[in-house]
Amino acid sequence: MLGLRAAFVTSLSGLRTSQVALATVSHNIANADTVGYSRQRVETEARAAVRFGGIGYIGQGVDVDNITRADAQFLELQVMRDRTLSGFYNGREETLAIFERLYEEGSTPTLGDAFDDFFNAARELSQDPSSFGTRTAFANAVDGVALSFRTLATDAEIVRAGIDDDLSANLDLVNQLARKIAEMNARIVSGEVGGEDANDFRDQRDLAIRELSELVDVNVLPQKNGTVSVEIAGRYNLVQEDFAATLEGVPDAANNGLLAVEYVGVTGQRLDITARLDEGKLGGLLDVRDRIIADQLAQLDQLAFTFANEVNAVHQAGFGLDGVGGRDLFVPPAGVQFAAANLRVDPAVVADPNLIAAATDPLAVPGDARNLQALADLQYADHPVLGDVGFNRYYAELLHQVGTEAATNRDRAVFHAVRAEQSESLRESVEGVSIDDEMIELTRYQKHFEANSKVITTVESLLDTLLQIIR
Repeated sequence: MLGLRAAFVTSLSGLRTSQVALATVSHNIANADTVGYSRQRVETEARAAVRFGGIGYIGQGVDVDNITRADAQFLELQVMRDRTLSGFYNGREETLAIFERLYEEGSTPTLGDAFDDFFNAARELSQDPSSFGTRTAFANAVDGVALSFRTLATDAEIVRAGIDDDLSANLDLVNQLARKIAEMNARIVSGEVGGEDANDFRDQRDLAIRELSELVDVNVLPQKNGTVSVEIAGRYNLVQEDFAATLEGVPDAANNGLLAVEYVGVTGQRLDITARLDEGKLGGLLDVRDRIIADQLAQLDQLAFTFANEVNAVHQAGFGLDGVGGRDLFVPPAGVQFAAANLRVDPAVVADPNLIAAATDPLAVPGDARNLQALADLQYADHPVLGDVGFNRYYAELLHQVGTEAATNRDRAVFHAVRAEQSESLRESVEGVSIDDEMIELTRYQKHFEANSKVITTVESLLDTLLQIIR
């Protein structure tokens, strides 16, 4: 009787284990297409044997030891690193493409076209310096150069402001993911207090960390209690247990009112970490805004400042139809910074094109055009402050820089996107669900269940027989 009872209890434990295993397999199959889900497996262990009469120890069946999830830490680290690199170049791609279009030739007149119009109009006016219509055309060409400088500088600033919109949205996403990780930390600690693994919560936490790694470089530090601490930018603790810090965009007066990124710790301390964010999508956005476009604007300002001053210097040496000299053609820039955005034609020249200084001798007006010829010769002069190149060449180099930067970034964005996809595929092959594998497991545990059920049925039949004999 005791032997049959032991067989019944042992088979019952196998039946329960099969039920847990079948439930786990069904959970895997149901989540085969769930993003971030990791395959789960039932780990079993034999129950402690007990002494049985004078025979010795006899087994007591099986228990579910644990339900584990596939977790390849090395692959997780590789996925995060590749997503960070991909995020950086993707963050730069759209804004670089928009910025590159500001320099596109053919669709609208460019600054290079405006330079050509200016110098061609000067040469045309030199053929008949007394013609009011030709003077008006030259004044329009002068205004066209100033307008091209202002438009290009203004459009570049609009692109930078647009980057701030993307930056703000991505800061909100960082904060949302940080709160998600902190929430999952709390649920994991609560769920595992009895020694069980909260696998689904761990999956959600890992997915949030992977998504966060695309926005900013991430360092994950596992803790003994099952939580993780998450550091960003090399040193700033974004998540600790169930507490999450935040990132905020704050207007920076030192950077034309563009957003600086402030780290707000769990205790309320604030630190400007803009310069530390040099990876991930945030790093890519800031790199385009504060390095590439800022450098381009600085060079554009230098070009506008040099052009206006050198043109003014030649123009001041000449005389208008009224015989008066010493006039500026452009309003003199106050300094190099913002020279492009503020470049304008002298209002007096706009009002009266007869003031354009075409002559070098006030007694030779209106037929003297030597000063206009000197002005036209500036097109082919090399300017030391511009690196010993002419105005058109300097502008062409600016255009080349932007085109090269955008093309290089496109290539790298594609390369790192492929690498990130490959890393994710490799991680998925190890941690993800294979329907074929699960069907094999399903068949295995089905047979396991049926075999244990058969043993129980057999034991019940034997017990009935035994009871009938006893009666």
